[in-house]
Amino acid sequence: MQDLLRANPLSGLLHPSLEALSLDSCELKMPFRHEISNGHGSVHGGHLATLADTAMAFALSTNFDGEMPFTTADFTIHYFKRVCTDIIARARVIKKGRRINVGVVDLFDAEGDLVATVLTSFMLTTSRFEE
Repeated sequence: MQDLLRANPLSGLLHPSLEALSLDSCELKMPFRHEISNGHGSVHGGHLATLADTAMAFALSTNFDGEMPFTTADFTIHYFKRVCTDIIARARVIKKGRRINVGVVDLFDAEGDLVATVLTSFMLTTSRFEE
C-alpha cells in the first residue's frame, strides 16, 4: 500500500504518509507546507478533501487486497476550523453494501483538534461484497 500511495500523482503535492492500515480503516498524515496553503496561512480545503478521499479509498481497499474496484459516489465535508499544522486523516468504513459503501473520515490537526468530518460513499465498479 505504501507503493500505491507513492505512485499516486497527488502524492507529489500532498506528501501523505501511511500511518496505520487495517481492515476497514486507514490513517494518513499530511505535513503542512506553504504549497498546500490557501494563501492566507492555512491548508486549502480542497487539499483536506483530497486527503480524506484518499484515506477512505485506502480503508475500503483493505477488502480487496489493495485493489480499488470502486469510485467515489458522494462526498460531503464539514469544516470546523482553519488549520496550519500537519493533518491526520482517520478513515473508517461504516457500511458495506453490494454496490454502495459508506465511510466516515475525521481530520485532526497536530494538537488533536477535530478540523473536519467527511461522510462519503463509494460505488463498487467490478466487485461485490457477499451478503
